[in-house]
Amino acid sequence: MSLLQQQRIDLEDILGRWQEALAAWRATGSDRDRDSAILRFELTYEVMWKHLQTLAHEQGLESNGPRQAFENAFRLGWIADEYVWADAMKARNIAVHVYRETFAQELGEKLAPLHAAFTQLLLKLPSV
Repeated sequence: MSLLQQQRIDLEDILGRWQEALAAWRATGSDRDRDSAILRFELTYEVMWKHLQTLAHEQGLESNGPRQAFENAFRLGWIADEYVWADAMKARNIAVHVYRETFAQELGEKLAPLHAAFTQLLLKLPSV
């Protein structure tokens, strides 16, 4: 199995688990389930940008980090709304580097739209 194929399988699995965490949070409203959904977001973000990096490399573009990976995805037409991904990068940086309950609450409210954006992006990517 190629790296691209494994990344794609991992993304599909992670997106499904993120959806499960979101559903659990909606059902319980607990901070624990919200935090689980935030962690699934972080994981999805990391695997997605690395997958974009690999795909862009196959198109002759280099991505030295997440910002470049998402910019290349925009250049290649895989991303239509660059602002959603700017928000995703900001949300990821806040989630990873700063913990305050107010930030967790704000990020929690963005998780469902972000999940939809990640799902749409995965569907737009070339098949591997």
